[in-house]
Amino acid sequence: MRINATEQELLLPEIASFLRALRDPQARGPYEALRAAVEEGEVGDDLAGHLGNVLEVGLQSGRLRRFYGADGEQALARLFHRTPAGARLAQAARAVTQALTALQGQVIEEVRISALGPGSYGLTIDTDRCQISLRLDRSGVEVENVAVGV
Repeated sequence: MRINATEQELLLPEIASFLRALRDPQARGPYEALRAAVEEGEVGDDLAGHLGNVLEVGLQSGRLRRFYGADGEQALARLFHRTPAGARLAQAARAVTQALTALQGQVIEEVRISALGPGSYGLTIDTDRCQISLRLDRSGVEVENVAVGV
């Protein structure tokens, strides 16, 4: 995956920070290789998962927004979506969006949010023709259940 100059400028300090947190020399190896690949402007498939890890930590913690502002965060979020983990999350979001399009034209009778656990929520939408339940948590969003005629 090609890494442009802006992405390089934003990523290199993040990788350095990530490396400082890793004490195990074996764990550091792939991230040192990632740093070199980012400096070269090309991250291979073998390192894309590690790139996703660095970006995921920065995005979830809010660090990227704090240090680089909304524009930097958005640039790195777009890069995250090019990693395997980001692509999986984007695909899950597209699948849920597709499922929700089935509700078009229906009358929404009730919408409920429930706390399922730390960082995990359920969203239930009741319409005049069906009920759809979604799960939203740190791993993404997914359709849990669809009931017709309830």
